[in-house]
Amino acid sequence: MFILGLDIGGANTKAALIQFEAATIIQQVSHIEYFPFWEKTYKDIIGMFNRAVEILINRLDVSLESIDYIAVSITAELSDAFYTKREGIFIILESLKEVFDQKKLLFINTRNQFVDYSLAKKDYLAIAAANWVATALFLGNFIENCILIDAGSTTIDIIPIKNSIPITVGKDDTSRMINHELIYTGGLRATIPSITHFVPYKEKLLRISFEKFALISDVHRILNNITEEQYINDTADNRSISLEDCYARLARIICSDLDLISKKELNEIANYIYQKQIELISSEIRLLMNNLITRHPEFEFNPKFIITGLSAEFLIRKSLLILKYENIINFEQITKIPDNISSSAFAVAGALYYNYLQKS
Repeated sequence: MFILGLDIGGANTKAALIQFEAATIIQQVSHIEYFPFWEKTYKDIIGMFNRAVEILINRLDVSLESIDYIAVSITAELSDAFYTKREGIFIILESLKEVFDQKKLLFINTRNQFVDYSLAKKDYLAIAAANWVATALFLGNFIENCILIDAGSTTIDIIPIKNSIPITVGKDDTSRMINHELIYTGGLRATIPSITHFVPYKEKLLRISFEKFALISDVHRILNNITEEQYINDTADNRSISLEDCYARLARIICSDLDLISKKELNEIANYIYQKQIELISSEIRLLMNNLITRHPEFEFNPKFIITGLSAEFLIRKSLLILKYENIINFEQITKIPDNISSSAFAVAGALYYNYLQKS
């Protein structure tokens, strides 16, 4: 059986094609495409889906017709390309129907279910921003009780899992942010003022410009937390992702340039911003754990954290260690699914197979 997993984000669309046989993964390939919905048209969306699936089927030397199911999670509806989530979901649903057999499409929702196309359209808010459900359900097949933290380019999902089922308080983006289960910061696309309003300069704390002169991807590239290959988003000034240009962008946050400020001073600024991001994340995890332990006291003693995503190591592991949590395991160690930026696409395909098809 071949299952295509699609995690359709506002900035990045992840795709994974997996062949299953008797509950075993026989082969798998993945693809990620930087696809900023706010810059694209309806035809572009259709083209992106066609392009992604063509890349994957060519790698496995199979046909589109041989794919048995397409498992889908959607978060792109929040993009300001759309006036409302309803508009975003409907446009994405229509574009999927242009590329794939409608009867093969199944969508994860926030009720831990996979639903067909007609139900997805009828109850569209339930499939909005539900990719975290798929990742949690998939992981629940391997470990019953843990806290899953998925740290990507834009956001961080914190998902407590009990008896193999996600037990988040929030179900949509807003309620999850209220309950510290969704943190709007990540390894690439966060703006600097969303992390700190001040940076050190000349032995003082200087209030920074609130222009979008640089992104956190520049900071993490300067600190070697990410490689050039992992810098997959657009830069703030549309210049290159070279280290020199990263430094130049960072200099502008204090209205300076590389003629006026040294790279040593910029390294100090980068390290300061990084520490402030860690403080932000640590604070949110602490608040979530306090609430979780109140509801489920069993998570108080040596809880198990499973981490995944592009920024899991340099953002999440470091934050957890600061909070004195040491029982930290990589997603790949548990699931054998590649622990990279495409893991959400693997997870939605795996959740469909293990949690829906095998149990239906």
